[in-house]
Amino acid sequence: MLDEILYPNVATTNWQMLIPERIALTGLLARLRPKRALEVGVYYGGSLSLIAQFCERVWALDIDPLVPGRFNVPPNVDLRIGSATDLLEKTLNELDAAGETLNFVLIDADHSADGVRHDIEAFIRRPAPPREPMFILMHDSGNPECRRGIGSAGWASCPYVHLVELDFVPGQIVEHAIQNDRGEVWGGLALAYLSPKPRTGDLHVSASSATTVAAIQSCAGNLSLLRKRQPEKGSRSYQ
Repeated sequence: MLDEILYPNVATTNWQMLIPERIALTGLLARLRPKRALEVGVYYGGSLSLIAQFCERVWALDIDPLVPGRFNVPPNVDLRIGSATDLLEKTLNELDAAGETLNFVLIDADHSADGVRHDIEAFIRRPAPPREPMFILMHDSGNPECRRGIGSAGWASCPYVHLVELDFVPGQIVEHAIQNDRGEVWGGLALAYLSPKPRTGDLHVSASSATTVAAIQSCAGNLSLLRKRQPEKGSRSYQ
């Protein structure tokens, strides 16, 4: 019921964003109203079908040939399937040559540190500055591997990066992944802002929830520490 109210006409089945991330993405898109957007990593089209509602045109990239058959691709979306090593670079070169300007990017593809860093640097190492302001949103910034990739990207080397916030939405321990008192930290959104004008000072990469994220990452491997009482057999309590 809540999905139908908050996310009408969005492909919510298998949408891999938690409630705070969905609300943050919706709010950001509603505020920015970006004309052109690009998504790296489509999966079942949850985020893509939401982004398409706020943008005139969207490019979406994935490596999985099954993606186009998983959901109804919106008419303003150019969905491309190809190699992870060069599809993004080829698409960005094509958009540059056509004079297309991106205002919004969502990165949610390869979740290895190297893969995340590669996708980020495809945008911040472009030979020319962005023509218009651009926001880059990065999913799963709470996951240790993804967070390393985001944090190790060469943000400071790009003079047009004005802001990087690793914890625009903090990650969390995913409930359905808990097994034998061991959990995994996923979710979270990092946000970067690029402007056509170069920044005038040093860049500070912010992590406004660093202590919270470090704490949940530390305890995720042994959740028995959080129990207030011994649960009955077959149940779990971390109240």
